[in-house]
Amino acid sequence: MKALSELPLYLKIADELRARLMELPVGAPFQTEQELTEEFGVARGTIRQALNILVQEGLLSRMQGSGSFRTQPVDSSYRFTLTQELTESIRKIGMNSGVRNLSITIVPALSEIAELLHIPRGTKVRKVTRVRAIDGKPFAYCEGYLRTDSIPPFYKRDYTGTLGGLVRNTLKVHIGNRRCEFRAVAADEALSDILAIPLGSPVLRVSILCFGYGDEPLLTDTFYFSAAQSLRFNV
Repeated sequence: MKALSELPLYLKIADELRARLMELPVGAPFQTEQELTEEFGVARGTIRQALNILVQEGLLSRMQGSGSFRTQPVDSSYRFTLTQELTESIRKIGMNSGVRNLSITIVPALSEIAELLHIPRGTKVRKVTRVRAIDGKPFAYCEGYLRTDSIPPFYKRDYTGTLGGLVRNTLKVHIGNRRCEFRAVAADEALSDILAIPLGSPVLRVSILCFGYGDEPLLTDTFYFSAAQSLRFNV
């Protein structure tokens, strides 16, 4: 995934315009395409791409012949507690959650995963990928890696909730401490397709590293959320 510093120009401009919009009252007029094109010194198509992002986020309304105006996006914020499983948090806010495109494979650990799990590079690990949906719409792409020497094998039929819940409740493996990391990245082609968002859009990456007895790392699970959603985490 690309870091935000590597974002395309139209997304960097969208970030600047988003900040300006947030300072305006709802209904206030916004700068025209021509004004923004002259200010930033870029092609009009670049400005149009940036403005379209803000329209998709519900911050901007564009009316032919009347201009652009600051709008108020629909409140669709979700609050999650990372000390709980994601499914339980979703259930508590009254949403219907499901898993799509679940895949469980054995792969060699690349450098980043090997370092996190304290295993030699190339060691076989179990990789679990899935798309979490809320009320039938893609909500998050999830990618987990588990040590095969510490966690017994499992199959698709065993997966009814979350990765951490499966390990703790079904496989009866103790999970103690957790470490969370939040990072902003840009959507690559895969995330763009999975989450139905524009290529290069900002994405929130939440990585959770779970430890067993003696602070031995057991698994790492990473969630990718579209920035078009409003998310609140209690950690």
